[in-house]
Amino acid sequence: MPNFSPRTDHLPKLISKWLHQPTKALRVPEVFIEQVEAYARLLDQGGSDLSIPVKPPQQPHSSQGEKIWLGIRPSLRQLGWSILKGRENEHPIVVDYGLIETEAKFPLPQRLVEIESDLTELVRQFQPHHVALEKPFINANFASGSSSLQALGVINLVIYRQCQVFPVLLYRATWKSHLGSPKADQREVAETVQLLFDLKRLTSQVGSEAIAIAYAGFCGLGISEK
Repeated sequence: MPNFSPRTDHLPKLISKWLHQPTKALRVPEVFIEQVEAYARLLDQGGSDLSIPVKPPQQPHSSQGEKIWLGIRPSLRQLGWSILKGRENEHPIVVDYGLIETEAKFPLPQRLVEIESDLTELVRQFQPHHVALEKPFINANFASGSSSLQALGVINLVIYRQCQVFPVLLYRATWKSHLGSPKADQREVAETVQLLFDLKRLTSQVGSEAIAIAYAGFCGLGISEK
């Protein structure tokens, strides 16, 4: 049964270090966490000198002839992305890869906003010249299919708004065939990608699929909606 008269006198009292209350959690890029917190501390303490040097994140500079490709494996729950860089007729290198994840417990509009925000930051950081996007099979008659279509709409919006390019579209069987088998599973894709790009370890199988998608686009596969 619940205790409606709990004793709390013996519990330690937690004193916030912030002068202004209440506080609230805030999502910011990790690279700026220390600077944002330092600025907030100055504001909280009524400081007059609020100038804090900002160190912009390093970007992958492309030398003459090099092109940067963004590969996207679309999903509302786990969107895989990858960045490849290289010259034409040369084997590209993997610059980075990862996931944009949203939680199913949140409303669809909130999840779409999170994808839009994170993907925008990603594009601004790496400034890709081209984008390779998997074109999934979607049944719009199901709720999950409708949600996936909306996620695809957000992805296309960000790509065109930030890059002014039309993505190269690749069916799953197309980019998998480029690796050797149209029926390869996630583990097989990850192993092939690891060998192709001499990666010591892969932190995400979905991310490895995004690498394969970018690689197929880099090699000239896919169709453009232009």
